[in-house]
Amino acid sequence: MANAYSDMVEASTSYDNTTPNRYICKTADALATVVAADYFLPSLSAGRPLKVNDIIDVVSDTGGNPVASKLRVTSVTSNTAISVEQVEADSVWITAELTDVSTASSTWLAFPFDGYIRGFKTILHGAIATADAAVGLEIGGTDVTGGQVTIANSGSAAGDVDSTTCTAANTGTAGTAVEIDTDGASTNTISVTCMVEFVPA
Repeated sequence: MANAYSDMVEASTSYDNTTPNRYICKTADALATVVAADYFLPSLSAGRPLKVNDIIDVVSDTGGNPVASKLRVTSVTSNTAISVEQVEADSVWITAELTDVSTASSTWLAFPFDGYIRGFKTILHGAIATADAAVGLEIGGTDVTGGQVTIANSGSAAGDVDSTTCTAANTGTAGTAVEIDTDGASTNTISVTCMVEFVPA
């Protein structure tokens, strides 16, 4: 099948022919069909000013198991051909607070949608002492690979940021619980803001 003009609406439009436009599209077609060459040709031929680097936010397979995806227009040939590619969807950062990084404890978040955890950051709210503090992520009792940071006690101060990139054991569905824990090895009662980056599947 092919995209109908009425299936797409403009979310943002620029008329300088250089700034990418953004569109929203919903369709009962499967994602594999949507990313195929010339799927959006009917919209292009009907007057949509689609151009290279425009972004199309698509919800596909609306009659079965809807999938949200982000597409980028890669080529346009007059009104005769158009190609797109799937790109990584926009991520969402969610924060939680460990009220005392120096006491072994946990706090929790939940996946806002089906997807994976990409980034993890901590922001220290004061100086810790005695030992470093280890703070990390777990899903279902399993450590997220790459999801651990060490907050150094030496020279620590409010505003210290530590970050890491998660690489495996980091997926979940909407509502999956994510535990953020500290080993409590440091001293001084100091809170830590934890930031977790979720990326849609």
